[in-house]
Amino acid sequence: MQNSNAEQMLALFEQMQKTGTEFFVDGELMLPREAVARAVKEDSPYMADFVIGEGGRVEQIRFDKINLL
Repeated sequence: MQNSNAEQMLALFEQMQKTGTEFFVDGELMLPREAVARAVKEDSPYMADFVIGEGGRVEQIRFDKINLL
């Protein structure tokens, strides 16, 4: 992932955190910066799952490592 893309993703995640969204990587609660550094990059073995709460708001983004065959 290019640096500007990572910066844009970090800004988005930080804004989402302010509204209550939590970020998890392999089941561990992370700050947005940690989530971007560990799981959001080109050719990443992580898949993002979005947990939507009542009212349609994203409550959690969960990054879980997937096994590529």
